[in-house]
Amino acid sequence: MGLPKPVNGTTAQTARLKELLRHAHVGPDGADVAARRTMDWLARTIGGKAEVLCPGSKDTVAEAAAVSRGELGSAGISETGSHTRMVPLGGGAPFHVLVVTRARPFDGESAALAGCAAIVLGLLLRVAGAEDDRRQREASSLHLRLAVLQLLMGGDVSLAQRTAAGAQPGLLDADQAWMALLEVPVEARGQVARHCEELTAQRALVVPCPAYDNHVIAVVPVAEPGAADWIGPALSEYVARQPRVFLGLSGLHPLEQVSAAYEDAYRNLVAARYLPGRRARHTDRMDPVDLLPVAEAARWASDLLQPLEALPVGVRGQLLSTMSLALRFTAVRTAKIMGVSRNTVRSRMERAGELLGADLGDVRVRTTLHVALQLRDRPTTPGCHGLGLSALIGTDAGRAWARDVLGALDTDGRDLHRTLGVWILANCVAGETAEQLGLHPQTVREHLRSAEILLGRELTAGGADVYELALAFLALYGTHRPFLEQISMAEAEGPTVHR
Repeated sequence: MGLPKPVNGTTAQTARLKELLRHAHVGPDGADVAARRTMDWLARTIGGKAEVLCPGSKDTVAEAAAVSRGELGSAGISETGSHTRMVPLGGGAPFHVLVVTRARPFDGESAALAGCAAIVLGLLLRVAGAEDDRRQREASSLHLRLAVLQLLMGGDVSLAQRTAAGAQPGLLDADQAWMALLEVPVEARGQVARHCEELTAQRALVVPCPAYDNHVIAVVPVAEPGAADWIGPALSEYVARQPRVFLGLSGLHPLEQVSAAYEDAYRNLVAARYLPGRRARHTDRMDPVDLLPVAEAARWASDLLQPLEALPVGVRGQLLSTMSLALRFTAVRTAKIMGVSRNTVRSRMERAGELLGADLGDVRVRTTLHVALQLRDRPTTPGCHGLGLSALIGTDAGRAWARDVLGALDTDGRDLHRTLGVWILANCVAGETAEQLGLHPQTVREHLRSAEILLGRELTAGGADVYELALAFLALYGTHRPFLEQISMAEAEGPTVHR
């Protein structure tokens, strides 16, 4: 149905119809906003009020109810000082009803204008309904994809695969996966997530991160070598064109270790913040775990985690996935990522600590477990005896890596190397570090912030970058005792205090 032609073809009526269409234009705010704008304009133009009644509204008068049911094409009520027109809004019965009220009686021009507005509003309601349906479908799809991600994070691959089959059939028919993690402006996250879905051509599980409001996660399953290799470069090219977006790409991990891929991607995302290209891959930075002697390191990790082997497979998988994330992130963020309560995270960590006989409040213990978890699926060699972590990382290659990492601190005139070493020994407590060094706690914090920039690592938030730092000191100074003794001897000789 088209708009009726203006009576007598007057210029004024034509102008009003154009004005009506201008107000009814659907912009970025959607059809609902356009409908409200159109009703406000209509009310002003006729000098009265305009509203839309939904079918079955409790306050509907008999005439409006008859119009809604389709029994009347339109209706009017005239009382002293109040005149009302009721017009159905398109579609089929029961109709929404446009109710227009003003003090003066309706003449032909105002009645025609109300009829035109009813046609336009009927179309806007249909568009708004379609928008609501689309939003509901998108919300349902998002909830489903989030559920799949959280199942993967918890190590429940079979259930994740069955759940994903309804949204993206065949997506998780793979043994391995890598992850892309994007840091974006909060207000642009939805748009970036949709763009990533287009870029990856439905070959990735794209989800707004449940733990960080400015992160987008893309899990890329790999069924065979070389599959989806184009996705990484496509995302990198996209980020290169977006000055406020950063990208971290993980290495390839078994599908049941998506939590490790997430941790890997996050570590590289942190590094990307300090790089001019704003993106970092797994291969851009040496992983100290790759420097460990393969067979000996695998045996050491297997022996360390042996107390968990007696647990049922499902429970063990949950515990290992939770540990992998909770060693890197807070209990609250881990809970959001996994879709469980923070009390669940804490109880699982307490149980893991009890089974392993480990004090998870000690950063060096957490470093040890972090490394062991990364090695847990590497094959061991029969008869191979595991060495301690100090011996594993204290090889020529390990010490060279440690000197390279910590050498970045030498460009600063302050002794940041010394501050960081004592900070690790003080369990990453700035106050205790300051007391041992004779510095003000704020000075220690300033040293830490400077070190983060020089190292390209996130230290004050805890997690994998702190563990790398602890490993670097372990590689150079063994059990850390020699380093502590060096500091003690220097203190006795009257050290120069760096502030």
